[in-house]
Parts: sequence; C-alpha cells; structure tokens
Amino acid sequence: MAFNGDMFGSGLGHLLGGLFGHSGKPYHEAQKQYQDYYNRSTGRQQPYDQAGRNALQQQQEWLDKQKDPSKFINDTMNQYTESPYSHYLQQQSLRAGQNEASSDGTLGSTPMMQQLQQNAANISQQGQNDWLNHVLGINTQYGQGQQNMINVGQNAANNLSNLDSQMGSNMAEQQYNKTRAKQQDFWNTIGGGIGMLGGFFGV
Repeated sequence: MAFNGDMFGSGLGHLLGGLFGHSGKPYHEAQKQYQDYYNRSTGRQQPYDQAGRNALQQQQEWLDKQKDPSKFINDTMNQYTESPYSHYLQQQSLRAGQNEASSDGTLGSTPMMQQLQQNAANISQQGQNDWLNHVLGINTQYGQGQQNMINVGQNAANNLSNLDSQMGSNMAEQQYNKTRAKQQDFWNTIGGGIGMLGGFFGV
C-alpha cells in the first residue's frame, strides 16, 4: 500500500478545521449582537410602558371617584369658596340697586330688598357655575391625559412583546445554526481522521 499525500493532506485539513475551526463562533457573535440590540430597544420602551402602567392605576382611581355622580359633585362643591370677583360684583349690584331705589323713593321697601337679594343670589350662583365648569373641564382634561398615557404605554407594551417574540425566534434560529456548525466541526474531525488513515494506507 502506498502513502497518498493528497488524501492525507486533505484529511489533516479537515481534522484541524474540525478541531479548531469554531464554526459556531459567528452565530455566537450574532446572538451577542442581537442581545445588545434587544437590551437597548427594551430600555427605550420600558419608561413608556411604566408610565402607561402608572396612568392605568391613576385612571382607575379617578374613575372610582366618579362612579357616584351625586357624591362626586357634592364633594367637589364642598371645595368651593366665593371668589373676590364674585363678592365685588355683589357689592356693585347692591350699591347700584340702592342708588336706583333712593332716586325713585323705594329705598328700604320690600320689593327693593327682594330685588337686591335676588341680584346677589344670581351673581353668587353664576360664580358657582363658572367655577364648577372650570373644575369639571380640568377634571375631563386630566382623564384624557391619563388615557393618552395609557395608549402610549399600550404601544410600548406591544413593542416589547414584539421584541420578545423576535428575540426568542432569533435566538432559537442562531442556537440551531450554532449546534449544526458544531456538529459539522465534529464530522469534519471524524472525516479528517478517516482521510488521514486513508492517506497512510493509500485507500
């Protein structure tokens, strides 16, 4: 039997390639790069996800306060205090009414007093209505703001779910490729060894 140098050299190349080739390394690097990308991407989304979670809890508390409308309005109105401007308008109305009653000789009469009281009550009621409308408007804007934050959080949560899905799929694919590459290294090693033996025996 003659020594076959070509077969031996080819076998040696495959043997060394199988032992030291590290065919799985590119897939390992790809996994590492994707992990870095995943960490950066989730890091950007998490603050919005957390803001949405907080807003969801705050909106629930906000809605709980309004599930009994009568109680909500009563609790709100208990915070009302007459504004200096409303008080000023009442004083002005009182002076104007007294001046008018004085000029036509009805000052101190029952109809004049009733009219002054009615004017003051109307001004007071208007002040309360204006205040309540402002408060309810701000309350509505607060609720809308919370809903907007919830929507932002939902979008972030969806993005995070997509990233998780992509991460799982990518990692599984890269792990599969890495395992196949290692198996290829193994079979290259076996094949190289057989090739070297074949070179010695001239097979």
